[in-house]
Amino acid sequence: MEPVYSIFKLSGIMINIPTISQLYNDILADLQTEFNATVSPFGKSFLRAQAAVQAAKLKLFYLAIGDLQKNIFVDTADPASQGGTLERFGLIKLGRNPFTATQAQYNCTVTGAMGAVIPAQTLFKSDDSSLNPGYLFILDTAYTMPSGTGTIILRALTGGTISSLNISDTLTATAPIINVNSGAVVGSVAVSPIDAETTEQYRAKALQAYRLNPEGGSSADYRLWGSDAAGVQQIYPYTASGLPNEINVFVEAILADSTDGKGTPTSTILTAVSNDIATDPITGKGRKPLGVLAVNVAAIIINNVDITINSGGTITTAQQALITAALTQAISTIRPFIPGADAITAKNDILSTNNIINVILNTIPGLIFSSVTLDINSTPETSYVFDLGNIPYLHSVSYV
Repeated sequence: MEPVYSIFKLSGIMINIPTISQLYNDILADLQTEFNATVSPFGKSFLRAQAAVQAAKLKLFYLAIGDLQKNIFVDTADPASQGGTLERFGLIKLGRNPFTATQAQYNCTVTGAMGAVIPAQTLFKSDDSSLNPGYLFILDTAYTMPSGTGTIILRALTGGTISSLNISDTLTATAPIINVNSGAVVGSVAVSPIDAETTEQYRAKALQAYRLNPEGGSSADYRLWGSDAAGVQQIYPYTASGLPNEINVFVEAILADSTDGKGTPTSTILTAVSNDIATDPITGKGRKPLGVLAVNVAAIIINNVDITINSGGTITTAQQALITAALTQAISTIRPFIPGADAITAKNDILSTNNIINVILNTIPGLIFSSVTLDINSTPETSYVFDLGNIPYLHSVSYV
């Protein structure tokens, strides 16, 4: 069976990329019409062989045109690793390639004799009891023990959250250190790990940059400036209430890079956003408008959403799984609306019992249930508008 290819646009006309079989049949029909003859389906036939060869060649032409068409738009372009042009669009508007993974750095406690030296480039491996065992961490600068206990900074050799450690996790030096015990304990995070930017995350940032126009300190500007930091999912800027010369910027992190898997950014991300709003990371020029006295960067505010579906116990386990997945997806798209940065046609900042009922019925048409109740942060609601950096998170779905 021939694969089904996407539709591409050529000269304003939508054309389906045909399969080799379709091309073969069309070419064969043309040949039979041209020569006013019927090619027998049995035995050897030069015309059938010619039609098959031409069909294969034409297929390559169609695919080449389709690939070209796909890569003249940022929303469909392939990444450079696949021969596409996505990064070329990104370099024009973002001024950068996709972010690479950030290596975590940890303040770790070590013990040994005062004056003992831990050489630079000493390697430690995370122990089996740690969050991610078996990863290597390096000491970049030689460290002299000030007393029986000291604190060193260890940098992960593997970037991203795959090698992240928890507070109190332990590591062991890969080689003996004179007058220093081989163990180290994570005391705090100096630099939080951030995963490499995915193709679709990079594409979304590029699309946002093309859609939003810089306006000298508008909501769109703060969104664009803050998005220059790695690990940022979205930026929500507001004028501080009663303080027209101050801006409050709420930061939502990419889930994998957040502290709680809900979008709460790490201190590393918040610091990066503050720096990028103040100064262009590429040109080094200041960005903050002269009339703005302060930009207050903070994490989004997570609001737990609890939903109860009353059905008398008639909803099956399989149906519950489908409904919960659909509600999770739907609620993850509800976000504060920022005038000047968001399109009014895409406004989606309200969660209500009616929204929930629609999601349920669209997931399982005809499902019978008596009612739905909605709690936001343990408070009953029928409709709730998320604003001022407040973000919904589906905490639980109960079936009774």
